[in-house]
Amino acid sequence: MNIDDEIKQDFLVEAGELFDLLNDQLAELNDNPQDEELLNAIFRAFHTIKGGAGFLELSAMVEVCHRAEDLFDLLRKDKIKVDSSLIDVIFQVLDVVGDMFENIHDDEPLQDADISLLNKLDSYLLADKSKQTAAAIKADEFDSKDINNEANVMPESDLITDDDFDNLLDELHGEGKHKNISVNSLSNAIATKDNDSDLISDDEFENLLDDIHGKNKGPGTSDSVKLVQDNNIENLPVSAIVAEKKTSNKRKSLKKDNSKKKDSRKIETSVRVDTERLDDIMNLVGELVLVRNRLSMLKQDMKQDHVSDAITTLELITTDLQASVMKTRMQPIKKVFGRFPRLIRELAKKLKKDIILDLLGEETNLDKSLVEALADPLIHLVRNSADHGIESPEERYASGKARQGTITLSAKQEGDQILLTVSDDGKGMNPDVFRNKAVEAGMISEDAANNMSDRDAFNLIFAPGFSTKSEVSDVSGRGVGMDVVKTRINELNGSISIDSTPGEGSVITINLPLTLAILPTLMIKLHTYQFALPLNNVYEAFNMKPDKINIVDNQEVIRVRGETLPLFFLYPWLVNNKDFDRSKIEQKVIVVQMGSLRFCLVVDQIVGQEEVVIKPLGTMLNSTAGFTGATITGDGNIALVLDMPSLMNKYTENRAVY
Repeated sequence: MNIDDEIKQDFLVEAGELFDLLNDQLAELNDNPQDEELLNAIFRAFHTIKGGAGFLELSAMVEVCHRAEDLFDLLRKDKIKVDSSLIDVIFQVLDVVGDMFENIHDDEPLQDADISLLNKLDSYLLADKSKQTAAAIKADEFDSKDINNEANVMPESDLITDDDFDNLLDELHGEGKHKNISVNSLSNAIATKDNDSDLISDDEFENLLDDIHGKNKGPGTSDSVKLVQDNNIENLPVSAIVAEKKTSNKRKSLKKDNSKKKDSRKIETSVRVDTERLDDIMNLVGELVLVRNRLSMLKQDMKQDHVSDAITTLELITTDLQASVMKTRMQPIKKVFGRFPRLIRELAKKLKKDIILDLLGEETNLDKSLVEALADPLIHLVRNSADHGIESPEERYASGKARQGTITLSAKQEGDQILLTVSDDGKGMNPDVFRNKAVEAGMISEDAANNMSDRDAFNLIFAPGFSTKSEVSDVSGRGVGMDVVKTRINELNGSISIDSTPGEGSVITINLPLTLAILPTLMIKLHTYQFALPLNNVYEAFNMKPDKINIVDNQEVIRVRGETLPLFFLYPWLVNNKDFDRSKIEQKVIVVQMGSLRFCLVVDQIVGQEEVVIKPLGTMLNSTAGFTGATITGDGNIALVLDMPSLMNKYTENRAVY
């Protein structure tokens, strides 16, 4: 394909937006098959994509979109009906078109749609053409019989005389202004044609009209039109009045349709901005935030009121600018949620279950990077809810439930956090099953399993290779997926937890920061070094005396609000200094939460909260475990940003006491 890159990108963006909407619209059509607006919208989407593809000479895409367009033209004209099999076919079309978009994006040649899919589409179109042909033949037969009967009756009957016919023409054209045509001559002409088994031709009919009205004075001519426009209807033959009336109505109808189109146009309120430009702006705002932090610290040492006021104003402006730029990166989570109605529909059919999907909070906005990163983890969770959670209709009925199960996908903003939940009203989870499976797999000892809380037992599902399914299917049970979900959520500085009640259902909760560009952190110190701990991992902080530490199974622990939590000294992990003193009279302790897991970290000093801009560590240090990046602190120093999941994995393998 020799396509100008800018034109290609415009097509991918504009047609891609229509393509994304089609997934939502088809899922909605499945529930509302009679929705005319929806049918028209889908028809227009395929028509627009086809037009753009035609301009770019993408014949393979044109071919499949053209068939889909014709199919929806039949649907909106009520010539065929929406059913489950038709929806399946259109979803297959979307899969094919989606693959073609990827080919275009990667500058790869398009592959023609599978012939079996094209045949399925053609079967709907050919079926309608067959109906039209049959109807036309039937109508022709009826018309022929009708004409023959009329022609045979006219020569034999004496319903109107020549004088009567002349008087009728006088009334239409004025006395003496019509040609000398008799009704019998007209009847004989028709009868003769009928006897010759040949209907009157168009030319002969036109000549007949000329004989009646005069040359080129028949219905629909310019003179007739003028008379109608002048409201001089009494001087027109009836046939001309009818013909012009139809033309006039058609014009009015067309004008009315154009008026509707004009009124329905919405003023464009959005501007498409390249993501790279947003990233550049975001980086600049990030630098501005760092300067603000720096000046805020310097302000404390400045006594001049006017300098302090100026810095305060800068803080306000920077904060507002930061919020505005953040909004430009925000997208509704509906872009992710939109793919799930189809997924549930296909899973329900494959699993032979009756499942509906509830979507809540689709307009919740979050950072574009999070929208793109959440798709795969949520798919894993929804598939598991459908396979593991929702029972078969027979099981649900036997247990007193409705035969139809429900999976709910919801999103809402809580402060600077996004709360996502995937819940179902299925059979729930039994923590003992998780304990037993973990013991059988050699993941934990039997004693450890017996002492494990229900919350910890549920979290075993995130362990690599863990599955409660005894049979392997193409939906779940392969021992992969949930560990990938947790890893991905952790990479996004989020947390995930599970709550379940046997017989009632399960709820999986995900907490994520509103954005990844600027991260709220708790700044801590070890010796002279500063580190930034993501604030969403911080549960609480307190002072601790050394005599409060106990040892259980070779692990230091401490009691916090009635709960025994593991205790780790962060200093030996991150600072290469043998002068570390554990015998301080009082230690600073931070309770860290990752999902449902809590533990305590001992640090030298808690500096305070600070928003930081994360900078990558670079190629050589990018794979360093325990760190997600670096930032410049308010005092101008460099601080490493901690990645708690990888840090704990690295330093707690042997659960050693430091």
